[in-house]
Amino acid sequence: MRTQWMIGGVLSATLVLPGCALFGDDVPNAPRLEGHAAQVEAWRDAIRRDPNGGAPTFVPLRDAERAVADAKAQSRVNEYDAEALSKAETALSDAQAAWDKIADKDNRSADALAAVADGAHDAERYAQIAQYTAQREIGLDDLNALQASQGPTMAGAGSGGSNVGQLSDQELINKRVVPTLLGSLQFQRGSARLTEASRPVLKRLVELLGNHPDLGVAIFGFTDNAEPADQRLQAFINANQQLAEQNLSHVQQVAAYRQGLTDARARDVAQLLVQAGVDPDRIGARGMRNQHPIASNDTPAGRRQNERAEVIMVPQQAIRAGRGQPGQG
Repeated sequence: MRTQWMIGGVLSATLVLPGCALFGDDVPNAPRLEGHAAQVEAWRDAIRRDPNGGAPTFVPLRDAERAVADAKAQSRVNEYDAEALSKAETALSDAQAAWDKIADKDNRSADALAAVADGAHDAERYAQIAQYTAQREIGLDDLNALQASQGPTMAGAGSGGSNVGQLSDQELINKRVVPTLLGSLQFQRGSARLTEASRPVLKRLVELLGNHPDLGVAIFGFTDNAEPADQRLQAFINANQQLAEQNLSHVQQVAAYRQGLTDARARDVAQLLVQAGVDPDRIGARGMRNQHPIASNDTPAGRRQNERAEVIMVPQQAIRAGRGQPGQG
């Protein structure tokens, strides 16, 4: 299954899952090359020759190497998502081995390039998952410690209390500002459209980013554990040719649906921030399916709470690293 992992707004997805219009959001997918020939040509354009006569390099593989290195450097990543990091390292090793076999060849087959590119993209995706999962969990730990130390003074922060404005960049890094400090971002049922009650929270988030221009945000979309109606699920699968061709089990189809829905939710928040003037390079976003519920899924009220987005403040370097760009400092 290919899911979209979007870093830096909606313009630089590594992997694309179409069909998100089914979720009722109007966030465009990242632009894609049309046709197999165009994809092969793009891969060949991504080969960089060494002016000194050394082995050429492949841009997707180089980006994956950066992403894995950044994930390994992330504090406590092995504690919070060792599995994703291990998958990233394995995928990178396999992709590197596949590239070594064709690096010096004058004519590289499309299938061989596809194998390297797919492996590199998998490595990059798993590395980003590991990095942001660790950042999210560290943010929760730090936030709980901050609340414990400040006690009742933090209670009003969820509705835009004055405490948020008093925090420095360093104090905000890895903080879960949504929902804990600014309020909740929640979605209409089965949709990627925010509820009207979430609009003031989004405005406060824009203001916070305006006051802290050196920080970025990692946006996570979530849903509850309810299964979509059969007709809706089938429409989603039919809209995604890659999924339709894989003969997935019902459980796998539901997982793909939840991934698509939560990806769309994260992208919707990202797009609204961009429309409000936030630089896309400061934004990372991804779906988390029905992981990490904050309320019981056994009741309608609990399920509504789980249909949400969370936002973690992160250094801009983390966003640039996830996009395969060099950091600063």
